[in-house]
Amino acid sequence: MVGNDFRDALRSGKNVYGTLITSTSPKMFDTTISLGLDFIFLCNEHVLYNPDSLGWMCRAYKAAGISTVVRILEPDPFLATQALDAGAGAILVPYMENIEDVYNLVGAVKYRPLKGKKLMKILHGEEKPSAELEAYLINHNKNHSLILNIESPTGVKNLEDFLSVQSVDGPGVDGIIVGPHDLSVSYGMPEKYQSVEFLNLSCGIIKKARELGCAAGGHNGSRGTLDLQTEWAKAGANIILYSSDTFLFADKLQDDMNHLREVKGERININRNGDSV
Repeated sequence: MVGNDFRDALRSGKNVYGTLITSTSPKMFDTTISLGLDFIFLCNEHVLYNPDSLGWMCRAYKAAGISTVVRILEPDPFLATQALDAGAGAILVPYMENIEDVYNLVGAVKYRPLKGKKLMKILHGEEKPSAELEAYLINHNKNHSLILNIESPTGVKNLEDFLSVQSVDGPGVDGIIVGPHDLSVSYGMPEKYQSVEFLNLSCGIIKKARELGCAAGGHNGSRGTLDLQTEWAKAGANIILYSSDTFLFADKLQDDMNHLREVKGERININRNGDSV
């Protein structure tokens, strides 16, 4: 599911399934494409990919029919177009709070290669593109999707405004992803992911986005997150972005090794790395 098929799936509310891939190993590629995923997440905010490797991964997974969602470092339209040039199918933007940033990112993802004052006039309805230009922009950007991370009280407050921004062929924003680590910290309940307060907050964001007709989900890049992902799915999430290759490896290997330690009559290892992505 790549290009406009992925974008249309988001817009229609279809469920899409993916995970964060940190490994650049060709063997990981072979393994991942056998899993029936709709997309993979490449986090260029917290994972240090070599630019050549990132481009290779985007294009290889695309050739295998799997869309690539690339999170850029910050809400910067130039970083968005750079990721698209590398082969990304969708851009995920972290910590969105300002409506003007949304306009800039919609411009970068849905109106490229337009830039500057002309782009801003069109985005804000001060100028209408000619029929020829409009057709060109639609065709040129039909395979690009824009997804926003909602991770703060300001982002939650402005969500409806973000989703009201339109592009030349429909919604400017194709989906939102809850970032629970930053969200929990910014609301003063750091990493209290299973608390009633946090579940109500994060599930409420997902429900609101879905009610507004926007695809939604969450990604908790830390270990042992299936319960949280389950709650989001029950709340109506249709972007199922679960865990990562690194943390799934750690969870499975620790469980299996502990089973073998018990067989040998030894103490199990209960240490869990608390890092998150």
